[in-house]
Amino acid sequence: MHYVRQTLHFSQNDLARALGVSRRTGQRWTAGSGPVGTDLHKMARLVYPADAALAAEIAAAAGTTLDGLGVLPPPPPPPEPPHEPTPPADWIVDAAVVCAAAEAMQVMPQSVRPAVLAAFACARELGLTVEGVERVLRSRLPSSGAHE
Repeated sequence: MHYVRQTLHFSQNDLARALGVSRRTGQRWTAGSGPVGTDLHKMARLVYPADAALAAEIAAAAGTTLDGLGVLPPPPPPPEPPHEPTPPADWIVDAAVVCAAAEAMQVMPQSVRPAVLAAFACARELGLTVEGVERVLRSRLPSSGAHE
């Protein structure tokens, strides 16, 4: 009882009032009878913000746990699963990737499309990322011909 009052900086009367019991009941608790049952539950809830370990001891004395008393905050929600990137629109692939390859080779897009498809299919089958392929290919370009 003394630890509870000390933790909360409460007098005997303050504690009785906070727990919703009479002043006389608070005096009996101090004299040695101590709270029981739902009074211990209230006390654990009251003490928890100031001293979680002491609140757990009080809950255990009442035959329960802080979780059983609903004192503990709920666990955070599980993280959302990562979102799959939205597949690119067909025109983006054709206008950006295929045309970039065609322009670099100075050929028409329909000439380069099968080669680009074969390269991407092979990279996917090998488990390579676009970034990884780009890094290796960029490192193999002559310095004067590197495109950023």
